[in-house]
Amino acid sequence: MSSSKVKSSSSILNILIIAVGVIFLFRAIIDFLTLGGLILPEILADWGGAVGGVVALGGQGLISLVLAFWCIVAGLGMFKEAEWAMGQALVVLSIMVATGVAPVIGLIMDPASFDLADISGIINLVAFIVGVVGFIWLMVTRRRYD
Repeated sequence: MSSSKVKSSSSILNILIIAVGVIFLFRAIIDFLTLGGLILPEILADWGGAVGGVVALGGQGLISLVLAFWCIVAGLGMFKEAEWAMGQALVVLSIMVATGVAPVIGLIMDPASFDLADISGIINLVAFIVGVVGFIWLMVTRRRYD
């Protein structure tokens, strides 16, 4: 594989990691606005203001915020081909895979139940795909970060 092809492929992965980080940041902002009562999606109406639902929403928002920050930092560091960024990207990609396992299993078990209007599920599915492909790609090209 030529060096320029590897570099452009890695640039695509770096951009994807940053893009997923921005998406997670957007999701965290929406979760915190919902938690603060500034916006009220349909899901909270279904929960009827249950404390457990609000706590779960706040926890997801916090996870999304932390994951967004580290995705963006790892993606930017990977452009410099820093060794620390590769390690950080592996961790971030692993968390993205773990975040998307439940929606993927649900999609496999019952494809008809997948709701295209569920933005959170779509975000988790995209993160899962980027996480799996990115993790494999980094493992194949890991020598360039030594």
